[in-house]
Amino acid sequence: MNWVAKDGFRALNAWVLYFGLPAISFYYLPKLTWDNSLIFTLAGPILVLIGSVLFFYVLGKILALSKRTSHTLMLVAGLSNTSFVGFPLITAYFGAERLPIGIVADQMTFFLLSSVGVLIATKGSLNTNKKINLAFIAKRVFTFPPLIGCLLALITTQFIDLTSLDEFFHMIAGTVSPIALFSIGLQLNFTIVKSEVPNIIYAMLYKLILAPLAVFLIAYYFGFRGPIVEISIFEMAMPSLVATSIVISQFKLNSKLGNSVIGLSIPLGLLTTYLWYQILNIFIM
Repeated sequence: MNWVAKDGFRALNAWVLYFGLPAISFYYLPKLTWDNSLIFTLAGPILVLIGSVLFFYVLGKILALSKRTSHTLMLVAGLSNTSFVGFPLITAYFGAERLPIGIVADQMTFFLLSSVGVLIATKGSLNTNKKINLAFIAKRVFTFPPLIGCLLALITTQFIDLTSLDEFFHMIAGTVSPIALFSIGLQLNFTIVKSEVPNIIYAMLYKLILAPLAVFLIAYYFGFRGPIVEISIFEMAMPSLVATSIVISQFKLNSKLGNSVIGLSIPLGLLTTYLWYQILNIFIM
């Protein structure tokens, strides 16, 4: 007997996207004081995506991978699940007071998915004559509910005192972690195409090990320390972003490979993020 419909996660995702994440912005962002370290938070997703493009471009040439496959790998390994997995893990390991840092990383991640991610998908699409539609990209960016919530939280709180609604926002924000984790559980897909196993391993290696390691080494080399830097690196150690599957499917990339990486990276990522948490506590704090 199925207690939850096969696509029941869509309703859960809608709650998180339209209510939960905006409530987090309204509750936490007004309390966030700008720190120059947040520049590192914004730079993290950019560095990881650039690294993914370079890594899989070279790997694609060496292994003679199709553009369809190499661009799929660029996307699933280059974008982190900074909210649905990231927010619950930040809360569990560091406390809810660190969520504003995660929000900053998440907004940059979504912006990259909706802009650079669409460009990557377009270049790797089976339809090589497909033109880049800037209006489509702009619409995706500026109609994303969490981004709208983030902008409204930053703007309206400069003119209106919303502290009386803090308890309400806190209550709604508190639903994000359990609902997001339940949604992720419903979406897990462990189907593996044997011929894609090496590519899955390459994607996992980059996403869960090499990408956060590169960001960590940059922070360590330049002496960046503190909670903001720690959370920023931790977010880059998250598994693959589930939303990339939508872009991959829309542009007819390698959906079987992309979905396999996304599905497998989540449970494996829960283990590797614990290891990163231990490393960050020793070297970054």
